[in-house]
Amino acid sequence: MICDAHIHIGYYPRKGYGRPFYYSPRRIVGILDRCGVDEFIVSSTCAQMEEIGMADIVREARELKRLAGNRAHAFFWLSGHLYDEDPAMKWLKTGLFEGIKLHEGETPWMKCRKKALRKILSVASERDLPVMVHAGEDVGCRPYTLAKVAREFPNVRFNFAHCRPMDEMAKVVADCSNVWTDTAYMAIDEFPRLLNYDWHGRLMFGTDLPVWQAHEKVGLTKRYREYVRVLSELGLEAVSDFAFSNFMASPGGGGGGNV
Repeated sequence: MICDAHIHIGYYPRKGYGRPFYYSPRRIVGILDRCGVDEFIVSSTCAQMEEIGMADIVREARELKRLAGNRAHAFFWLSGHLYDEDPAMKWLKTGLFEGIKLHEGETPWMKCRKKALRKILSVASERDLPVMVHAGEDVGCRPYTLAKVAREFPNVRFNFAHCRPMDEMAKVVADCSNVWTDTAYMAIDEFPRLLNYDWHGRLMFGTDLPVWQAHEKVGLTKRYREYVRVLSELGLEAVSDFAFSNFMASPGGGGGGNV
């Protein structure tokens, strides 16, 4: 069973193209079908484009669900302009979205929008919605910094995506029982390092599909299969699927540059 905790649809830079390329739901689902992916968490990079509004994101998610059904767990990428358009978060009423995606590098929630961030995470806690947060070496995105938010909202399940810096992420996962992480956009030769740490059953397989094509001319299906092969060879596949299931599980049963 293959569960991918971190992929995208939407507009994103592509090497050799002068403007963002549209990775449609049909294109992405086709790759996942060819690679035998059973379930996946997906958010739309369209959220980063000021000219694209909430109705467009909802329409795109509806198309995705039509193509992939319950295999697709859509997370609403909540960028600053989408929150300003809809501070009541009415998109939740569509029933299309099972979680929230936040990116401090795209919208400085902790630095400039603390009140809005607390409101968003309070809603996530009340509705049992998991939250994906971009993590990394960027300002405001380091695991130690994000851990302050995780401790403030202990009932929210967080995915601090990208598992980096790895040493720091391992310590946060050990200290915060509500924090998971994923392997999205990790260099394949870094995968063996994962075996040096105890991830407490909260390490998820993630690819960041289709972001590779922003930096290199590579076939997405080929690269995806490489990710899966290395994960399997290291014996991490079963652990990853278990972590994914627990990240998406709610008490009632069922789920409520890189990106």
